[in-house]
Amino acid sequence: MADRSSAQKIGARGHRWLAARIEAHPDWLARDLGEDYGIDLEAELTANGVLGQILKIQIKSQASVEHNGDGVKFVIGRKYVDYAAACRYPVVVVLVDTETSEAWYLWLQDWLMRKQAVEGTLKSTQGQWTEWVAATKTIDCGLDLELRLIAGWRGETQLILSLVDAIRSAAALHNHQLIQALTQIVVDNAPSYADASLAALIGEAIKLGDRMRGTIEGIEISNQLFAFVRRLGSRVSRSTIYDLVIRENSYSRAGFAALGILYDDFPDHIRSLNLPTYFLEIEPRVAFYCAFREAFPEEKSVNVFVDPRNFTFANLRYVQPEMFWDKYANRGPSALLDHLEPE
Repeated sequence: MADRSSAQKIGARGHRWLAARIEAHPDWLARDLGEDYGIDLEAELTANGVLGQILKIQIKSQASVEHNGDGVKFVIGRKYVDYAAACRYPVVVVLVDTETSEAWYLWLQDWLMRKQAVEGTLKSTQGQWTEWVAATKTIDCGLDLELRLIAGWRGETQLILSLVDAIRSAAALHNHQLIQALTQIVVDNAPSYADASLAALIGEAIKLGDRMRGTIEGIEISNQLFAFVRRLGSRVSRSTIYDLVIRENSYSRAGFAALGILYDDFPDHIRSLNLPTYFLEIEPRVAFYCAFREAFPEEKSVNVFVDPRNFTFANLRYVQPEMFWDKYANRGPSALLDHLEPE
C-alpha cells in the first residue's frame, strides 16, 4: 500500500478535527460524506430537533494558515463555486489550521452573490479566487451564531436565492405576470441584492446562446431582462452591462435592446459609467453606439428611422443599408452595429 502524502495526512487531520468540533457542540451533528464532489461533511442544526437545517461543508486543511492583518487567506476553487451556485443547501468552506487547531468559514453562495453584484458574471476561464476572510469568522463563533441563521434560512441572501429560483420557475412556465410580481418583490424587499437577480437572468440568457432568438424561452428571458432593467436601471453597473451585451467575440441582440432601454430611461446614470471609453478596447462597435446615444440623447431606441451616418467614433462610421428601418425593426438597436465600417 502506498504511503500517504503529507498533504493527505494534513487533510485527514483537519477533517477529523472539524467533525469532532461540530459533534462536540450541543446544537449540531456532523455527517461524514466521504467524497461528494468535494463536499466533505454535512452539519445539521439540532437545537429544535432534526428539521433538515443542513450546511454542506467543504474542508480545506493547512499546516499553517496565512494571515494578513485581521484576515485569513482563502483560495476558492472553481468547481466549488459552480457547485454552490447550483446547490439548494448553503455551501460553506471551512479552512482548518491543523497546527493551531483553529478554523474559519466562508459561506459560498453569499460570497458569490456579493462578488457578482460588483463584478458581474465570473469569468469562465478563471480557475480560482483569493478572498481574505475576517479572522473573527471562526467556526466556534459561527456554530453559536451566524451558521445557525444560515442553516435556518434566516437572512436576506436566502430570500434572494429563493426569489431567483422562483423567477426561473416562472420563466419555465412562461408566466409573465408572476415574473413581474417577483421582480417587484426583489426590488422592494432586498434592494441591496436586486442586481443579483438580474445577473441570474443574464446567466440564463447566456446558457440559451444562439437558441435565445426566436424561441419561447428566449422571448421569456428577454422579457425578464427588459422588466428588470426598467426597474433596476439606476443601479446597473458597468460589469452587468458587459454581461448583458458581450458574447465572446460578438454581442447579444436582446442584451443590446436592454442597453437601449437603459439609455432611454436612465440616461444620467448610464452616462456616468463612461461606457464609450470602457468598451473602446473590448468591442469598438458597442463603444460607437454608446458614444452616439450620449451625443444624441433624444434618439430613443424605439426610433426605427435613426440615422447616425454623420457620426463617427472609434474610427467607425455607419453605412446605411437599403430598407434600414425594416432591419432595425427586426433586430433592434444592434442593427446599427451590423453596418459599421472603418472610417
